[in-house]
Amino acid sequence: MAKRRKKTPRQKAKEKLMLLAKKSVYERDNYTCKRCQRQVYGKNCHASHIIPVSADGRLAFNPLNMKVLCYKDHRWWHENPCESGMWYRSTFPENWRYLQAEKLKNATLGSIPLSWFEEQIADYRKDEESY
Repeated sequence: MAKRRKKTPRQKAKEKLMLLAKKSVYERDNYTCKRCQRQVYGKNCHASHIIPVSADGRLAFNPLNMKVLCYKDHRWWHENPCESGMWYRSTFPENWRYLQAEKLKNATLGSIPLSWFEEQIADYRKDEESY
């Protein structure tokens, strides 16, 4: 049996930040698929990225870069990138412009330090306490 590696502080912070971001998105979108408008829960509820994680690591944790989709529409999103991108741009034009501007800004920042993750987690906690 292979020995399990311990997670680094950076990996732990990324995991915690992604969980907080997804929780925020589920609540913001009221567990409703943005495409078909059906209520979704459990395994049918997906927090889907607009700008892929591989394209911009900082946007991966930004709730404005995520939307709730049901399983069926999440598959559609990935199987039809041109069509889904056009749908998103026409349905949420202000958010699309914001994401494009953030992507350009983030391109100049380089790799993400652990302190950035810690600051983001602290910000999420402050937001949760204000409710």
